[in-house]
Amino acid sequence: MVADPRLAKARELRLQDAFDQARALCHAVLEERAEDAEAMGLLGICDIECGNVAEGRAWLDRAEAANADNASVHLYRSVQHEAEGNAQAALDAARRASECDATRFDIWGRLGDLAGIGGNLPLAADCFDKALKAEDTHPARASVALRLAGLEMQLGRTDGAEAALKVTEAAAGGALPPEGLAIKAAIARNRADWALLRDVAQDWLDIVPHDNDARGALAQALSQLGYYRRAIEIFRPVVAERGSDAGSLAALGRLYLGARDTETARQTFEAALQVDPDSADALFGLARIGNFAGRVDEVETYCRRILAAHPDHLDACAFLSETTGGRLEDSELAVLEAAREARDLPADRRAISLFALGDAYHRRKRRAEAFATWGLANEAKWLQHNGKLESGYDRDAQEARVARLAAQFDGSEPAAAPGPGPIPIFIVGMPRSGTTLLEAAISAHDDVEPSGELPALPFILEKFESWAAASHWQGGAIPDAKLVEWREIYIKQLREYGLDEAQWVTDKQPSNFQAVGLIRQLFPQSPVIHIRRRPLETAFSIYRRNFTRQWPFAHSLDDIRHYYAEQARLCDHWRRTYPQTVTPLQYETLVTAFEASLRSLFARMGLTWDNKCLEFYKQERQIMTFSAMQVRRPPSADHLDSTTPYLEWLDGFDTAIEALGVNPDTGAWLAAGEAGEAPQPDAIPDLAATSVAQAPDEPTVSSGGFWQRLLGRGGRSGS
Repeated sequence: MVADPRLAKARELRLQDAFDQARALCHAVLEERAEDAEAMGLLGICDIECGNVAEGRAWLDRAEAANADNASVHLYRSVQHEAEGNAQAALDAARRASECDATRFDIWGRLGDLAGIGGNLPLAADCFDKALKAEDTHPARASVALRLAGLEMQLGRTDGAEAALKVTEAAAGGALPPEGLAIKAAIARNRADWALLRDVAQDWLDIVPHDNDARGALAQALSQLGYYRRAIEIFRPVVAERGSDAGSLAALGRLYLGARDTETARQTFEAALQVDPDSADALFGLARIGNFAGRVDEVETYCRRILAAHPDHLDACAFLSETTGGRLEDSELAVLEAAREARDLPADRRAISLFALGDAYHRRKRRAEAFATWGLANEAKWLQHNGKLESGYDRDAQEARVARLAAQFDGSEPAAAPGPGPIPIFIVGMPRSGTTLLEAAISAHDDVEPSGELPALPFILEKFESWAAASHWQGGAIPDAKLVEWREIYIKQLREYGLDEAQWVTDKQPSNFQAVGLIRQLFPQSPVIHIRRRPLETAFSIYRRNFTRQWPFAHSLDDIRHYYAEQARLCDHWRRTYPQTVTPLQYETLVTAFEASLRSLFARMGLTWDNKCLEFYKQERQIMTFSAMQVRRPPSADHLDSTTPYLEWLDGFDTAIEALGVNPDTGAWLAAGEAGEAPQPDAIPDLAATSVAQAPDEPTVSSGGFWQRLLGRGGRSGS
């Protein structure tokens, strides 16, 4: 039957709340076709939406009797049931409507709404997706796509959320409402794309200037990018507006902690405890301060206060396990074991509990359980990052990046002029290779300030790579304007921490090994120390730690091995290309011949000797990495072998990494030596080349006055 245009008009009028006009058209149709189910259904929904539910039900009964397969009648019936408070009947009626006609946007949208209200989020998302596929021009397309984006995010399907947001933008003419920007911010947060989160949160705040969620998102992005002072300024109004709110005060305390203002952070956490003595966030912040300062007793005190008030607090259990090397009470171990069995635990929480549980089993020498639990923990990280059990590390992309950087920086570029500000000492290599130990020793020098692991240079490297691709740059001198721009980004981060006036600063961000060629032009006076450690020890240490998504290779021994090999390959290129500035250093040699190694290194850098560097562990300094407790003790060879008890599960690693071109004993790249490459004539002896058994009694001193000053800093990876 050809659709009656009067009924189409009646539907439009009903959506405009012109119910009397809609009814008139329906009655006109019924005068000609007394059993027209569509007309009776429209009369029924008009009555229901005007509050006349009983009269509307009567019309729908007549319509269903006339045509039990009319999709509109069942759609309107679902509205009737909802008005009567019968949610299940409303859902069933909407589902029946979709069976009668699977091509209508309004039916799928209605079913999606009811499924969402009922808590069936997968069904709701599926229905909204079908609605969008059913019609490209429906007026409600943007709002349904926005709801779909929110559902996809709730379901942990970041890609689906992003796709739905694109539909929302297209349907809304290219702009997102605040709710859409909130979802986009959540996507950026989930992917740890802090630059995107900063931009989205700023757009969100521009639209809704006083939205505290937008302020919180912007503050988080700025803090993750290292701009803690600005983050504090953004977030303070939130705290002021909320008044005595322990959660907001604790969040502000975390920002002060990120800014390395530990005293203000402590005061802020204590203010939160004045409001709520059991505030887990505030107690946890104080535990972190204790950890950074190397005070194990404080960590235990605060973590156990948390557990007394919140027995199932996974972060407290995990932090306690990490700080004490897995030394947990049986009751605390039971909390982690219960979390392991929980089926509804989000992937990030599951990972936290499993890494800590593995450490606790390790402490109790339950080797098989420990290794299996770390494996489960790393699978949870895959789920957290990818939504599925597969690695997020792209081996092809890493190989291509290494090859590209080696080709772009081949030593042919002219020496750049030094820029203003401090000169960084860059400590690079693999995470867990000894970067924290080395930074602690160097920065005990009176003229050197530590900065940990700055995120600045990885961010600059990304900007450089985007510029190089867009400009088709293939090597040589980088334009001065770009160098000035990027150098200022780096100095700005130093300024954030009050280090821009320092003489020398250490930057121990391990991933900076990829940026050595760029470093040579940004900071031509900077020494680069490539510290390397036996690959199996490095890999096993990484595998046991809860790394963030910035380190996607960290959750598979095979991926760690591949990343290690690519790191070794590129660092060997830097060593050969920039022999006067890049110094390899073997961790095992550093630990067993500590003073000789340091003296030789300092001479190489042109840095005067300072005996305080030998007692670095006595320094009152904050150390913000996994190794915070370890470097509070003198260097020792006692912990050089952590893998022997686990060789049953690590068998074959050494053979496999050697096949990739890496010396399994030292981590050095084999290819250059095997090719019979001649040594650089003016190169200073490689500190990494001295074996533990052949450590020199006296340091090798060179003409290393090449550097006038040194500087560097870091962020957080876990070295």
